[in-house]
Amino acid sequence: MVSNDKPWTKRPRFEPDEVDLEILSLLAEDGGVGYTELAKKIGVDKRTVAKHAETMKERGVLKIAAEIDWAMLGIGAHAFVGTQTEVGEAKDRLYEFIRREPRVVEAYSTVGSGEYFFVVLEEDIQGLREDVLRSLEPLTADLTTAIVSTRIKERNYSGFIEFIRNRRKTTKVTTKTR
Repeated sequence: MVSNDKPWTKRPRFEPDEVDLEILSLLAEDGGVGYTELAKKIGVDKRTVAKHAETMKERGVLKIAAEIDWAMLGIGAHAFVGTQTEVGEAKDRLYEFIRREPRVVEAYSTVGSGEYFFVVLEEDIQGLREDVLRSLEPLTADLTTAIVSTRIKERNYSGFIEFIRNRRKTTKVTTKTR
């Protein structure tokens, strides 16, 4: 598997073909669909789907995970947290906190106004403040928190895959006409 510690631009590139893109698109809509159904929808053999999917898993392109509605489980605080810190030991302590804190469910090193960005889930705002954010304060500078009140758009990777597919078709047509 590919390490997520590497910057996105330093990861080995994978060039998907049309079958790969179709598999990704269908799995983005329903991650639980099996190889047999994928093969029927795409119009290829089940072994072809399995080969493509397993290659993408091995290369770290495809990871199947459940989408969980945390609010249905009583998780009332979903927050985006941004921060900065000093380099060296302070950064190492922050990374260690992020890696061991189970309520930090995603974390990124960024370029922009916040040097680090992560998503935190907690049962309530008080727990978020007292148990997570207070622990972060000594490790960071300019800690900012935005608590999600309403989700405007569900994650939609299938739409993005379709965008990529269309852009590639346009690029190929443009390249051929030159």
